[in-house]
Amino acid sequence: MFGRIKMCGATTWKLLRVFTQMIYGTWKISNIPQPIVSIFGGARFTQDDFYAKKAHELAKIFVENDISVLTGGGPGIMEAASCGAVVKKDAKAKSVGISVKGLGEGINPCVQESFELNYFFARKWLLTRYSVGFVVFPGGFGTIDELAEVLTLIQTKKMGRLPIVLIGQEFWAPFMTWLKTEALKHGTVSQEDIDLFSVTDDVDEAFCYVRDLCEIK
Repeated sequence: MFGRIKMCGATTWKLLRVFTQMIYGTWKISNIPQPIVSIFGGARFTQDDFYAKKAHELAKIFVENDISVLTGGGPGIMEAASCGAVVKKDAKAKSVGISVKGLGEGINPCVQESFELNYFFARKWLLTRYSVGFVVFPGGFGTIDELAEVLTLIQTKKMGRLPIVLIGQEFWAPFMTWLKTEALKHGTVSQEDIDLFSVTDDVDEAFCYVRDLCEIK
């Protein structure tokens, strides 16, 4: 009986901690200039990598057009995007990073606004809840998880239709082949699901796709 009471107390405390972090994250993001676009991508890329340079360039375009950039705040693609978003001190838009404790990554040096959470799911919720568009660069399991989360929310109509752009036609080619052959053939996805996103290597095209579909002025 006492063990059960102890367990309930621990669960209640954990839930309270999660709730507090969600509220804190919501408050932090609410102070960021709107609109906001989330940029996802792998943490293991060096800054001289082809895709990192693309992330730097695209984030710069967003901020120059008064669109804030939200990332996971870490290294790799996240750092490249954060650094590209630092255009000028008086820019209306900002670079924002949400990190998770215990990863050993820390906040990259270019993030202008940042905060740290204890839970991955809390970060992912904040990265998706307040963005008007998503750009997904090459990455690993974490990036795939973030892409799948957004696509699932839109597919199940738990989130309105928002623009999703995948950068890297060569990188995403096997994924697209699987979707258009195996997944489509077996009926696990529909053509309408596949049409939820666009794939390109052109950062200007990616920017225009996000801006036009969101009607960002």
